[in-house]
Amino acid sequence: MNSSINGLISLYAAILLLASNGYFAKGISIDVLDITAYRSIIAGLALLLFLAIKRQKMRLLSPSHYPLSIGLGLLLGIHWITFFYSMRISTVALGMTVLYTYPIITVFLEKLLFNKAVRLYDVVVAIAVLIGVGLMATAENGLEGGNIEGILVGLLSALCFACRNVTQQHYMKGYPAYLTIFYQVLVIGVVFLPWVDVGAIKLLEQSSDDVLKLVLLGVVFTALPHSLLANSLRTISAKSVALIGCLQPVIGTVIAFILINDQPSIQVLVGAVIVLIGAVSETIKPQRVV
Repeated sequence: MNSSINGLISLYAAILLLASNGYFAKGISIDVLDITAYRSIIAGLALLLFLAIKRQKMRLLSPSHYPLSIGLGLLLGIHWITFFYSMRISTVALGMTVLYTYPIITVFLEKLLFNKAVRLYDVVVAIAVLIGVGLMATAENGLEGGNIEGILVGLLSALCFACRNVTQQHYMKGYPAYLTIFYQVLVIGVVFLPWVDVGAIKLLEQSSDDVLKLVLLGVVFTALPHSLLANSLRTISAKSVALIGCLQPVIGTVIAFILINDQPSIQVLVGAVIVLIGAVSETIKPQRVV
């Protein structure tokens, strides 16, 4: 029971930080791929410092876990890039809605890869949460501008995120969360850094506001929440983590109301209530990792 409570606390803290990161990333003037590369490098450096302070051994238990960590990092990096790209080529509403198919994908991935039972209750809650997110995302402009390419890229983003969570839970749960995330963000930074448009020297010549936002994004809104998310996956099933994680747009709506007095419509409130019901049902009795 204590481990489940610890996992839930980690998960809710991660959701709060992840729901806030858009407000810090939005004002950074460089390209999305550049932001992804630099936030990963900064997150990796912050985690390396933390590992040194903790005197944590960085060696993994099995040689097979090194290529696995590379794969997990690539999945997370592709998820980040495709999520932003799907919103760029279609609409924010479409990108948000398609991304939150990942709880449904998670349910069936667990069955396909690890033969976990698919409960009708899980499928119903996942679909209900998706409907709730869809109502929130389409409240203002609907799905205008959406296209097949945007949907396919969004589904790829959702699939990558679900695959990464399910695989990490099954194979990497014996490690401290911050160690697994260190390897993943390191992979993302190394793979994406050669493709950036703005070099490191030119980046330092940018406004101090941009650099400060990148540091905050890398440390507070990347390294910390993803470590907390990985920690929750050690004790709570990937399906429960996915469903509760759908609270992100709900928290984002609350943050927008507090910071910029953005009044939510009735449709947004209805969608938020549906998502909250699904999240609460998983919070009360989350499925634990067997």
